[in-house]
Amino acid sequence: MWAFNLLRVAKREEPGGRFSVVPYFLLEIAMSFTRKVLATAALATLLCSAAHAETLRLSTLKHPGSPGELAAQELAKEVEARTEGRVTIKVYPSDQLGDYTEVYEQLMQGVVDMALQPVPALDDKRVAITWFPYAFSNYESAEEMHKPGGAVFEIINGATREMNVTVLGVYGEGMGGAGFTKDVNDAGNPDAKHDLKVRVWPGGATHQALLERLGFATGTLPWAELYTGMQTGIVDGQVGGTAAMALESFKDITKTWVQYNDHFEANWFLISDDSLAKLSEEDQNTLREVVQELSAKRWVEVKQADEAALEEFRKLGANVITFDDATLERFADVVRKDVWPKIAGELGDEGYAQLKAGLGLE
Repeated sequence: MWAFNLLRVAKREEPGGRFSVVPYFLLEIAMSFTRKVLATAALATLLCSAAHAETLRLSTLKHPGSPGELAAQELAKEVEARTEGRVTIKVYPSDQLGDYTEVYEQLMQGVVDMALQPVPALDDKRVAITWFPYAFSNYESAEEMHKPGGAVFEIINGATREMNVTVLGVYGEGMGGAGFTKDVNDAGNPDAKHDLKVRVWPGGATHQALLERLGFATGTLPWAELYTGMQTGIVDGQVGGTAAMALESFKDITKTWVQYNDHFEANWFLISDDSLAKLSEEDQNTLREVVQELSAKRWVEVKQADEAALEEFRKLGANVITFDDATLERFADVVRKDVWPKIAGELGDEGYAQLKAGLGLE
């Protein structure tokens, strides 16, 4: 057979319409060589693709099985699937890589790739926007302010970008309120006077001014002393968290919960700019897309979680006070007029101007 193939010939067209005669065994050698070249090229492509696959380490303070940790795991699953394995994310829950201030510094240095956590203030006043009172008063306005393009998102992202960190999206925890060991009379009246002292956190100038405008006395206590302070009457209440947070720490001593909607507790999906730059533009867009989907989903969940926490307080016998949108807007108007000028310095000139512009208050 080999001798026969040596004798077989084939016509090959050449430029200009000419034909030449080529032995088949030479064609077979050429085709075999071509197949080997193609196979080698395909292998090289696969190896190159594998070499450029990125594994990102994501730190979170959320505990395994919590909604936040499950959201981080869902992010990892979706990103790996949509990038066809080019980007994988390994989640480290429960502060395994350090507390949120340490992790933020590691993000700045590119040591940790991603995080789901609060943004620490460090030396940037603009981060105070996360607890600045009445930047919004309901879930709808809060969601708009926390989306890309919204004032809160842009202020936070502006602060982090200067530290080599990019904000991908928000992960909401809930609307803030205040818990008391006593009754709160006329709670819906921002001009009422209350014979109650409320604890504010050390350095909490924003909420000290807020509470004093709403007719309360204020006092500062370390977190470690707060439960005992409320139990013994050193202070009559606490502010700065959500109803769910209060259930975790003060459910047995909270007689009244007032849902002021004064601020929104938020964590953020963050990524080191060094790590983001390693991804292709397509994969960067995919990462942002998945985060925004999770963020939108969380806005529905967080409202339900807040309502569930309020219902739990009711079951425990606490008096839960909530307000309609008109009352909340009245609180917001009063605070923006009387309190914001006193605490604008907490946010800094640039952040304060951005906030007012975002609300159309200029």
